[in-house]
Amino acid sequence: MIIAGAGGHGKEVFAVALRLGIPAAQILFYDQDPSKISKAKLISDLSELKPELKKDPRFVIGVGNPEYREHLYKLFMGLGGQLFPISSGENYSFHQDLMADLMPLAFLGPDTKIGKAVLINTRAQVHHECEVGDFTEIGPGAMLLGGAKVGKKCRIGAGAVLLPGVELGDEVIVGAGAVVTKSFGDSVKIMGIPARENPA
Repeated sequence: MIIAGAGGHGKEVFAVALRLGIPAAQILFYDQDPSKISKAKLISDLSELKPELKKDPRFVIGVGNPEYREHLYKLFMGLGGQLFPISSGENYSFHQDLMADLMPLAFLGPDTKIGKAVLINTRAQVHHECEVGDFTEIGPGAMLLGGAKVGKKCRIGAGAVLLPGVELGDEVIVGAGAVVTKSFGDSVKIMGIPARENPA
């Protein structure tokens, strides 16, 4: 199995993989920065990827940034890889076909719709009937309350709260600790309590 990204989040994914019983000897890191230190073999050359994916096509995305998540997903899928969603095994037994990463202590409620390669980070909560678009990152401790909808490639900052029924468009950035009380369209940055658009 290959973890795509050897930075901080990649190291957290590695720890979850070990807890799931995947031996360290079966895990590789891929990162274009060969200076990154890891506890497993690191490859940085694209020419090394294809032979490794032939041995074991599974890959996990080890970065949070939605743009990089999408890029790595397309790269690995194009080389014959198979997305292996990493999940800590807590609170989401009703999602048999989940193609997203759930880090330790994340909560995923019933009747949710979660896109591919989404990251629901440590202690984040996605409550009943919420929807989250492809490649979106839900930061540590963030909460999406009942029926909230988040588009593709959004970044929901650590500790942010989306109130019930709030809808966000694609590529929205929500600042850490923000409380989102109303809906916003595509490609905006919002922050504060209550959250407002940041013109910068």
